[in-house]
Amino acid sequence: MLLLDKIQATSFSPGEQSAVDFMLEQKEGIRDMTVKEIAAAAYCAPSTLIRVAHKLGFEGWNALKESFLEETEYLSHQHSGVDANFPFFKGDTDITISENLAVLECESIMDTFSMLDAAQLHKATMMLRHAKIIYILTAYPNHELTGMFREQMLRIGRTVVVVHQPLYAAWLMTPEDCAIILSYSGETGLLVEAARILNERKVPFISISNVGETTLARRSQATLKLCTREKLYSKIGSFSSEISVFYLLHVLYACLFESDYNRNVERKLGISRRVEARRHSTTSLLQEEEPEDAENR
Repeated sequence: MLLLDKIQATSFSPGEQSAVDFMLEQKEGIRDMTVKEIAAAAYCAPSTLIRVAHKLGFEGWNALKESFLEETEYLSHQHSGVDANFPFFKGDTDITISENLAVLECESIMDTFSMLDAAQLHKATMMLRHAKIIYILTAYPNHELTGMFREQMLRIGRTVVVVHQPLYAAWLMTPEDCAIILSYSGETGLLVEAARILNERKVPFISISNVGETTLARRSQATLKLCTREKLYSKIGSFSSEISVFYLLHVLYACLFESDYNRNVERKLGISRRVEARRHSTTSLLQEEEPEDAENR
């Protein structure tokens, strides 16, 4: 649920509503304001701001303010006007459809990048690095999206298991493992229950879900945000969310690869030379150098 949606669904006292109205009116304008300054401008007591934060599920005002500013900034991003739910319409030409999808997917990647938090990404990378086995818990059809990540990780000697029965897997995992729980809504029943089990068993996990405040994000040890421009089902394809998932999984692979770069390069290229030696192409850009030539560069 977006924080703005939660605010609209919450009942406040007159004083609390005054604080909420001021926050919604000023938006990014509250960034550099202190609690006392906001309270004075909203004609309420500083303690009122804390009560508002608690009603919305936050430990304090600063946590609410940070989340509100992050969401407001994301929602204010300017886009090309391509609708993620209906990026083309009846009568559009093939080239128009192609252009709209290109724009949408490029914007979705940049949206996802803009929400990356360096500390959260580093923590997620270290969790994967120290994991004995990495499990991916998600719902169909996301299983298909995770296949490339699993194969990439295999080539650097890391075991990734894409789980079809998340509750069984959650009970079998150990604190030495790590999970990635992928859910666009962040509220999928089976995955939320799996997250509860993982917390109970002290198994670390990374959540990948939408920009709103989700149950999975609250329960995870590291959180990555997906581009959030699609409805849950009122759409003709998951063009935006799928490319966002691909991008984040590629980022996790690349960051983990870099954490032991020389060893991973040696392993990846060494195995590829043996497994893929018969591949060839008449296109010069694709042709490989002979190993001895590469070593002499």
